[in-house]
Amino acid sequence: MKRAVILSCLLLAFAAGIPGVRAAAPVVRATLKPDTVLIGDRFSIEVLIDKDMMQVVELPTFGTDMTGGGSIEILSESPLDTLRQEGRRQVLRKRYELTSFDAGIYELGRYPVLYGDKNITDTLYSQAPLRIVVDTFPVDTQKSTVYDIKGPEQAPLMVGEFAGYAAAILVFAAVLAAVVIQVCRYRARRRGTVPEGRSVPVVPPHVQAIQDLETLHNRKLWQSGRVKSYYTQLTDIVRAYLNGRYGVNAMEMTSDEIMGAAAALQMSDKNRRDLRAILLTADLVKFARHVPAGEENENLYYAAYYFVEDTKEVPAEADGGEKEENDGKESR
Repeated sequence: MKRAVILSCLLLAFAAGIPGVRAAAPVVRATLKPDTVLIGDRFSIEVLIDKDMMQVVELPTFGTDMTGGGSIEILSESPLDTLRQEGRRQVLRKRYELTSFDAGIYELGRYPVLYGDKNITDTLYSQAPLRIVVDTFPVDTQKSTVYDIKGPEQAPLMVGEFAGYAAAILVFAAVLAAVVIQVCRYRARRRGTVPEGRSVPVVPPHVQAIQDLETLHNRKLWQSGRVKSYYTQLTDIVRAYLNGRYGVNAMEMTSDEIMGAAAALQMSDKNRRDLRAILLTADLVKFARHVPAGEENENLYYAAYYFVEDTKEVPAEADGGEKEENDGKESR
């Protein structure tokens, strides 16, 4: 028995090497899954070719469809690859992904394959024809209800819908505000213009100084830690008063220059001492050499206040009693 099997194998091997003996023709199998789909659904065709490794096969080339009318569209196709190989036999595979948007029954026929083997060229076909059913969505006419046309839906307002209007309103409001401000300024200038033939009342230097001192006192700068600002404004008020009262350009002078000029001015020694204390303390605070206490800040404020009161100019028509009182203060 063993000898018979060995002999058979040798005969087969010998027959394979004889030029006149050729391998069996390839076998083509084509399957379509699924065979029934709805419109727009995908389905696939798988082609398997069982052949000898020496045989050459060529698959057909399709366009975008596999039917003459173009009802079935090819979405994609895989390259022809080797699924498996056993000795000289090999199985090749190719896949197509298809779809259709037209309902109907389509007969695709048998899948063709061109092959060549030595001096033979032939066309082989798959064993079973391909058939696909493309169906529409089922409609139950017994349960269907005809509705009226739906009216327009009121969608909620979105920010982007009125953002442009809001920006335009803001721009218009800004322009309007600018116009109103300009008109108000123009009217204020016209009201401030003195008509020809009328004189502008001049505020006496001591009145202006007293008003500025009271305003400074009410702002409570040194109480809130702004000591340097407090002394800067205090000395500015005193310098402006000296300029208006005595004609001394104190705003452009140093403290020593002011005291030098004050020596020739009509005021008492006490007034000069108070003026020196105000200017000297302000200079020390300005250069961070001295941090006065609260009592000192308050005392220098009153020193400036009474400096203005004592040295203010008395009108010529004032009664004699007021002149005597003012002269008494200057002699101190």
